[in-house]
Amino acid sequence: MLADTVFAKADPAAIRTDPFPHLVIDDALPQDRLNALLAAVPTPETGYGRPATRLALEARLLTTLIFIDPVWAAFAERHSRPDVTRTVAALFADHWPAHLSNLDLSRARYGLLNGAGAEGAEILTDARLEVITPNPDAPAAHRAQHLDGAQRLFSALFYLRDPADDGGGGGLTLFRFRGERPARAEDLNLLPEDSVEPVRTIPYRANRLVVFPNRPDAIHGAEIRAPNPLPRRYVFITAEAPHALY
Repeated sequence: MLADTVFAKADPAAIRTDPFPHLVIDDALPQDRLNALLAAVPTPETGYGRPATRLALEARLLTTLIFIDPVWAAFAERHSRPDVTRTVAALFADHWPAHLSNLDLSRARYGLLNGAGAEGAEILTDARLEVITPNPDAPAAHRAQHLDGAQRLFSALFYLRDPADDGGGGGLTLFRFRGERPARAEDLNLLPEDSVEPVRTIPYRANRLVVFPNRPDAIHGAEIRAPNPLPRRYVFITAEAPHALY
């Protein structure tokens, strides 16, 4: 796998398939690289008063804004390159969704989501910092059970939990449908609670990567977080097409 990325320790043998194919990688980065990211992490939540709200800095911003620390610019640039998308597809070769199998990722035209090369690109990549604002007064989750849009190829969340964060919750819960899949389920911001059942919750832990191909049944959502004065942070690494793929 890609030695200079959070995918360096990826092992196809560790992929779990219930409720859908996914992989958890612990200690994804060497500790010194993790410490450098944590020490220089941008703070878009500063001054934002609404709790449990998602704020994002796309790779196009992390790599161009002059006040972003170079360690973050380099990280975002490296993790939004085309070889990351190809690596994820190879990693999940035995579990790659049928609706993605006709994409020629080796020859596709790549661009940065909303950034350089996006116009005319067949695959748009991103490695964005996502920050969920603190919820100091009550339990909260920014988004419960849902499906990602049908244009997405894969999702990878690299957790950057603050070393001072000793609160509970905040992990990623994976679900399955209880019965028939709701029509156009991928277009719903939240799936009806009675239409799904939780199968596994992956705890929110620093230096942990969770990655899975996007499928019509890849239901996931943020675990409710106990009241917490600190933000929840992760890098969201992804690729998508300019149009729906299923």
